[in-house]
Amino acid sequence: MEPDTLTFPVLTDSPQHLAEPAALVLLCFHVDGQEYGLPLSRVREIRRIQAASPQPGHDAATPGAMDFRGEAIALLDLRRLLGLPAAPEATEDLRAAVVLAHQGRHVGLVVDDVVDVLRVRQEELRSLPPLPGDISPRHLPGVVLAGVRHVLLLDPNEWLAACAPPARR
Repeated sequence: MEPDTLTFPVLTDSPQHLAEPAALVLLCFHVDGQEYGLPLSRVREIRRIQAASPQPGHDAATPGAMDFRGEAIALLDLRRLLGLPAAPEATEDLRAAVVLAHQGRHVGLVVDDVVDVLRVRQEELRSLPPLPGDISPRHLPGVVLAGVRHVLLLDPNEWLAACAPPARR
């Protein structure tokens, strides 16, 4: 394991919970105080933010590129993608890059901090009601209501597709 790679245990509320089939396993993290989750199957690694190489001509949602095992990968700032303010400077050292796989390529999604891995049962999944703006339901297909936790589900497909190389002719 590389020194800047983080690992997190699967949290469960009981040994019985482990025996129950999970409808979904999520990597949970915070962005601007809200808890979000991504399907763990899409996550390749969690890395500390390295110095990003700026990419001229890109907007604030793409702060640059970073090295991932010898591959330059784009970083996408989830705060900016969701229309939220930039992270306070004092918290920049706590942020992490969740490296996601898409069509054989990798993209780093910058989050405020990673919480845990959550096994979600089918009865904990809910659809979100229509929300104003264009963020839902394209990127937020639902919410997990697990005890006192309310985890917004993220669907990163559109953002990842934007980072994929153009189709070859």
